[in-house]
Amino acid sequence: MMIGVAGNARSMFSNRRQCVMACTRSASALLVEGTSVPNCAGSRQHRSFHASSVSFEKGEKKKTALVVGSSGVLGSTVARYLSTKLKMSVIGADLLELPNISDWDLDGFVPLPHYSTRPSIGDLNKLLTSGTGYCLQENGPENGGDGSGKLDLIVVASGGWEGDPPSQSATASPKEIERGAKECGATVEKMLAMNLHPVVASGYVASRFMAENGLFVVIGATPALSPSPGMMGYGMAKVAAHHYVQSMGAASGMGISRPKQRKEARKLRIKKSDEYLDTLTAIGILPTTIDTPNNRDTMKDANFDDWTKPIDIATEIGTWMEQPYLRPHSGSLIKVFPSKGDTGGATFQLVRG
Repeated sequence: MMIGVAGNARSMFSNRRQCVMACTRSASALLVEGTSVPNCAGSRQHRSFHASSVSFEKGEKKKTALVVGSSGVLGSTVARYLSTKLKMSVIGADLLELPNISDWDLDGFVPLPHYSTRPSIGDLNKLLTSGTGYCLQENGPENGGDGSGKLDLIVVASGGWEGDPPSQSATASPKEIERGAKECGATVEKMLAMNLHPVVASGYVASRFMAENGLFVVIGATPALSPSPGMMGYGMAKVAAHHYVQSMGAASGMGISRPKQRKEARKLRIKKSDEYLDTLTAIGILPTTIDTPNNRDTMKDANFDDWTKPIDIATEIGTWMEQPYLRPHSGSLIKVFPSKGDTGGATFQLVRG
């Protein structure tokens, strides 16, 4: 089933936004050693900005998005597109905020801990939830902002790849076997921390702040649809992220599931008073390889035409925001790949619903 085709990238970077940086008191202590992120809990840091030329009707509030992984190539492309093309208020979350070198800016930023500090999922839930809540309050109507105080969109664009460590030979020494065991476990833990934990934390944020008709998007991976020898840690983490999307979709009122599952999901929504789930759409976007400078440096001999452009993913998410009736049903996994021919863009195809 074909979902849609994203068009070619166009020049779209025209407006600049005020950025309010939000930090929690414990965030700076969990960041990777050697980094510097201002700890501004309880205070407001304003940067110079140009007033937007967009006009809103009296009482109308801008839609708000949270982009987790906003400093990466894909995340920053999505954040920029939502801000400049859809005129949304965008909160970013990542290890470090990108320097202000372009003609647009985030409306808020939440610093996240580096995986090497081994934060628990509970720690990540707390940091992302408190930081997002702070940004929403700062930009909300109670402080004179033009935000609604709720999230209309969450995009989880964070992640990373690492292959499995080499297997130990039959003649390996006890020390080599011990080292290999630790390396194997460390790789799995790293992949879970990078590719699954942010999804879980973002799901918790959704339970606190998602607005009616919300959209929850997770960037998965096409290779995780089948066995992944040589990168089992990565594959397991992405499979778990896919499962999270499908489970959230089954729990929402916008999914397609068996009658028994729908009945149980309805009971769950009523019991927990999770009204946001009634109209929530959760979708996984599954690229094969995303065209980024780092991937080009790593795979110099690859055919870059076979890779998905970040702007095509951003454009499709924008379409789902502007035209909700074009969204796939909640819980869908959508494979994305470059369109054939000279038209450019990308094709989005349902692979699991």
